[in-house]
Amino acid sequence: MREARTEEDDMKTVKGLGAVVLAGTLVLSACGAKNEGAKPPETSGGDSGSAQNEKLSLRWMVSSPGMANSTLPPADQDFVKKTIEEKFNVDLKIDYMGSGSDYTNKLNVILTTGDYPDMFVADGATSQKYAVDGLLADQTKFVTQQTMPNYFKWVTPEEIKNYQLKGITYARSPIPFQRNNYTSFYIRKDWLDKFNLPLPKSYDELINAMRKFTHDDPDGNGKKDTYGFTAAAGSSNRLPLDFPAWINNGLVGDFMIDEENLEFVETQTSPKLQNVIQQIKDMIAEGLVDPDWVVNKSPQHLDKAAQGKIGVIFSGDKTFALDSAANSIQNRTKMVDPNADWQPIFPFDNQPYGWKQGTPGGTPPFLFAKTVAEKNPEKIERTVQILDWLASEEGYLMTHYGLEGKHYKKEGNKITIDPAAFDADIVKNGNWLEVYKFFTPLDEPSVLGLEVIDPRMTDRDRAILKFVESIPKHKGEPVTLAPPEGMNIADFRKEMGRLQLKAVVEDKDASNWPAYREELMTKYKGREIFQGYVDQINAVRPADKQLKPFQ
Repeated sequence: MREARTEEDDMKTVKGLGAVVLAGTLVLSACGAKNEGAKPPETSGGDSGSAQNEKLSLRWMVSSPGMANSTLPPADQDFVKKTIEEKFNVDLKIDYMGSGSDYTNKLNVILTTGDYPDMFVADGATSQKYAVDGLLADQTKFVTQQTMPNYFKWVTPEEIKNYQLKGITYARSPIPFQRNNYTSFYIRKDWLDKFNLPLPKSYDELINAMRKFTHDDPDGNGKKDTYGFTAAAGSSNRLPLDFPAWINNGLVGDFMIDEENLEFVETQTSPKLQNVIQQIKDMIAEGLVDPDWVVNKSPQHLDKAAQGKIGVIFSGDKTFALDSAANSIQNRTKMVDPNADWQPIFPFDNQPYGWKQGTPGGTPPFLFAKTVAEKNPEKIERTVQILDWLASEEGYLMTHYGLEGKHYKKEGNKITIDPAAFDADIVKNGNWLEVYKFFTPLDEPSVLGLEVIDPRMTDRDRAILKFVESIPKHKGEPVTLAPPEGMNIADFRKEMGRLQLKAVVEDKDASNWPAYREELMTKYKGREIFQGYVDQINAVRPADKQLKPFQ
């Protein structure tokens, strides 16, 4: 998965959604006071067991990158569903899909019909649209430290406060997010070894390696069928952040705060993007980039890497190159070439950062519809109990490692995985626990005081993780950023992506970028939008650390 962003995907609104939402909001406003009487559940974290008074039918709609290729097993094999339904006295139906525009479009259609799920997940930009349209319930009575004590072990009250949108009631809560970051460039070290090249430590060394991978037959099959690099623009219709030229020019992630100059940097429209575009054009002109990068949709670019056609790729997947992960690119590539050896690199000796730390703003929220809160608050209360259980030690262990005594053993705070049993029941059976990990899609058991021991973990794996964890990270923005009222970020991002790709694919060089940027800043109100972001950040910063006006 690439690092999730606050505006991870442009909102693709279904025609008529705004009208339906507005109509629903007008009807609901007359009875808005009903929510004042919503009572928190008597117990939390699943302690109530089967003492729930009334059996409820719940329907959730969830998404995460990890569940793109996952399939839930038959009910008699789904021990998570069985546990939840018995513990909380519910019938639970989960609609699930991998993250992306297809999921967003499906969710829009469902919400347009008024057939609201009892809980749903949406990306940052989409959830902002729902909040602005008045579709979402006020979560103040539902998501509290009393009702969700386990959830608040992962997320702080201050982070939730800063996650809210200015001028909008408490309508969104972030799912627990990964604070560490495992984003890195990876390279085929076995190909480097063939050419007696070291792991690149500079951009020039990286480009030189890509030349060899493209032109000098690194796989030895006598064909010119390999490329130095690939990416997937087709998933977002904008210039992917995967290209190394971004970091080479000091642009890390989606937003940055330049503490030295007290400036907010909107990475994707920075004036420095002219250099980024030119360097990407130079790579393409040399034939170093898979020509399908413009139309590739994730995970097509990863599939090409696994097929042995690519020498360098960018990934935020912690398990990308691990021997111990059955479906890692490392293991998939070794099925084609047993000598394959993907290794992480930081080829930017001129730059202080490789990516940025995880932030609440970069994670999707869990949401409740206003209609459900008004008509069936008990469904939200029961859902909250289940979500809190998912964030508990019991829920986290079950959804990440399976059943105690069968898939892992627990001795004190040490969890030892049984790889054979886990693979047989989970991985080879649709890798289905990924669906239930939607609420804790992170690998940080230390938050719960747990240490996980995976016997499959090799010395090579440990070295890779140590290297990736050591890559310097930029500190992310302190608040969730949303455009000022009336500003349309979706239109801005759509035009931004079009101009980025035009500059790379169609223009003869990058010299048009300053003019394109000015058009974005004026005609599409970029300057007003990002000044709004500056104002939101300054609201939580000390007086002597205020950011300058956005230029």
